[in-house]
Amino acid sequence: MMYHPAPTLPLAAALSLVLAGCSPAAPDGQVLAELGGTEITRRDLAAEPRQADISTQALLERVIDRKLLVQAAHAQNLDADPEYLAAFRRSREELLVAALRRKIIRTLRKPNDAELVQLVAIRPWAFDKRELIRLSPVAGQASGLPDKTIDTAQLDAEFVKLVSRDDEPIIIDGAAYRVVARNAAALDPSAQESLARAIWLEEQINAEMVRLLNEGRSKSAVKYSQGMGPGAE
Repeated sequence: MMYHPAPTLPLAAALSLVLAGCSPAAPDGQVLAELGGTEITRRDLAAEPRQADISTQALLERVIDRKLLVQAAHAQNLDADPEYLAAFRRSREELLVAALRRKIIRTLRKPNDAELVQLVAIRPWAFDKRELIRLSPVAGQASGLPDKTIDTAQLDAEFVKLVSRDDEPIIIDGAAYRVVARNAAALDPSAQESLARAIWLEEQINAEMVRLLNEGRSKSAVKYSQGMGPGAE
């Protein structure tokens, strides 16, 4: 039997194959870019706040820029900064509460017609007697305060009582205002139904949140330091 040696590749071709095998492949598929071993995926981009006129490429560059700045912050050990850590905990808690709210919404049933009719009936200031009320700051206060326009459809019953009299000052954000104009703005039937559904949904969410708060307080007693707690000034 005769031995036939395997054909050999030219040196340049062999080197090119070796180098190609060692070089990282360009991102593809769901991965849009890589930055220092961190992948930026289509899902990452989908989670970004996005203006209507921004392109996918511009959005990707914005994410890359942010990650580069994050790397610079890490290099300066700012991830151990007490202010950052406090803000991080707060943001994480707010995101979890938002996730809880979304889960509550997913579990809610749709309101029936009778419930919507009743809601419209007990909130006339939001529907048939809706008003747009203009408030002006009371004279003598710091200058520069602008007028405010409030929509009674967005108010609760207690605040509606406050704006029911034109001669009584209303305190908003520490400043006193008076009613200077009222304009009737009753909603048409289709808008009434949409608003009624939104109000019903918000009431159901708030009721479940209150239930969870009460349940949490009953299971985990809150202990306040001296001078703190409900009623403390």
